[in-house]
Amino acid sequence: MQFATAQRYAASVSNVASQVALRGASRALGLTASAILLCSVAVPAQAQDRTEEYRALLQEVSDRTNNVTQRQFYLSQQEAQIANLRERIAEAKASDARAELRPILDNMVEGLDEVMTSDLPFAIEERFALLDDLRNDLRAPDASITDGFRRALDLYAAETELGLSVGSYTGNNPVNAGGRYQACLADPMSAVCSLSEDQVKQVKSVEDRPGVDATDVIEDFNRSGQLPDGNYIHYGRLALFYLERDSSVGYRYNLGSKSWDKVNNSDLLGLRQNVRIARGESAVSTMTVPIQVGERGADAS
Repeated sequence: MQFATAQRYAASVSNVASQVALRGASRALGLTASAILLCSVAVPAQAQDRTEEYRALLQEVSDRTNNVTQRQFYLSQQEAQIANLRERIAEAKASDARAELRPILDNMVEGLDEVMTSDLPFAIEERFALLDDLRNDLRAPDASITDGFRRALDLYAAETELGLSVGSYTGNNPVNAGGRYQACLADPMSAVCSLSEDQVKQVKSVEDRPGVDATDVIEDFNRSGQLPDGNYIHYGRLALFYLERDSSVGYRYNLGSKSWDKVNNSDLLGLRQNVRIARGESAVSTMTVPIQVGERGADAS
């Protein structure tokens, strides 16, 4: 009897313990499920917040990029307008400068013309050719003032140099031009014609050629300037002389009368030596020059 009662008591206690265990387990499982549920809910919410933040950041970057692009476009337009204004200002200044400088340049050209016209007529063709080229170029509507000034100054420098130097060049007799040419036509082998060795060879080379004679060769020599009568020599702007090729006659230019005066025979030897020095055919030495001084044109050395 007591044993049966004890078994029933033990079974009751075991049953109670089982229920307690089941309740504990249920509570534990309930907590775990709740934690899992909370985690499953919290993770998507945090990711969504990050996504929204990333989208906002991208939008801010895009907005700032567009803003920079707009500013760059605006600045490029402003720079183009500034460049256009500067160009217009430069054109206006250039136009004003051209209007102010052109009369000065024209006066320089006219001044050169006056100097050359009133000067001793040495190398006159070459000097006037340069001046005429400048004058013709300045007549063009788009003529460069800068280039015009440069060339005018070059001409002034050249004229200054001519006035400070002694120079010699070949040319025809200023009183009786072409005397040597006429002598060559009459007799190419004459002393007055005085052909060089190479010229003599050219004349003789046509003797046996049909339809060609020495006259044709002499004509070619004359057209190419190979038969000058003599030599000119100028001593700066102090004096200008001409000496015949054979030193038989010499002339001095008279600036007052614009004519050529014959040089005394006593001065021909010195004039010949001076020509040789100026042409580099003789060693440099002191030159003695007969010049005109004073109103009476007295000779002085």
